Amino acid sequence: MTVYADILFIVNLYVDALLLAAVRRFLRLPLGKGRFLLAALLGGVFGLCALLPDIRGFPLLLLGAMEALALAAAAFAPKPIITLLKAAFLLLLFGAALSGLLLLAQCVLPLRGVLLSNGAVYFDISAPALVLLTCAAYGVLYLFDRLFRKREPDVLFSTLTVTLDGKSASLPAKTDTGLTLREPFSGLPVIVAERRALGELLPPDFGKPDAPPGPGLRLVPFTSLGADGLLPAFRPDCAALSGTPADCWIAVSDRPLSAGSFSALVGAELAPALHQQRKDRFSC
Repeated sequence: MTVYADILFIVNLYVDALLLAAVRRFLRLPLGKGRFLLAALLGGVFGLCALLPDIRGFPLLLLGAMEALALAAAAFAPKPIITLLKAAFLLLLFGAALSGLLLLAQCVLPLRGVLLSNGAVYFDISAPALVLLTCAAYGVLYLFDRLFRKREPDVLFSTLTVTLDGKSASLPAKTDTGLTLREPFSGLPVIVAERRALGELLPPDFGKPDAPPGPGLRLVPFTSLGADGLLPAFRPDCAALSGTPADCWIAVSDRPLSAGSFSALVGAELAPALHQQRKDRFSC
């Protein structure tokens, strides 16, 4: 079979874009259009490996793992390494599912011009057939997601928007019914957010032990399983949860709150969607 490098590049760009979309949805990770395009282009470049001499066994597995990790980093860095490893594993898993579907299609359908080599895929077929096969693979992955992954209600998730001194940051937030922190003097509820997710909203040394106390800094005591301490907090100029204003303080955590699916924890009383769901549930 004659393999054309330009078609090989485009096909693998397209397929890797679908696989990245599946991983993003499965792990609930944010993915901007620029990063999505960058990772897809990198996947197209990796597809050119099909032009190399045939690779099999452990070297092929190692090559696939390295490519998957590079794609995960291109799409989702600087998420924690455990999140990148999960994304790389899912890319390998979903890629194997796609390869299996293509092999099955070759057995039961009169397909010609399909090549799987060195972890890359090549189609010498019409564009409609390419779209049909890749969408079918994505549909299988979506069905797997719906049937086997433990899902949390969407009502538990929202977008936290924080504004301070003219700067704004948006963070994916999760409602935690066990979070009851309050700022001691005002009695207002406290939202806990990851420091790095707040970006340039705060000085890098805000609330750290060796830094001078900044204006508006408050220390909020917390107690959790096996640990207690103080979290530095600030009063934002404006805060909103999915567009609904929230009167609160923001406590800053140097430790990640999740593997990448959310960057802030919100008490139940500050989650308007959850309250509305409860009202609808008990209104008869």
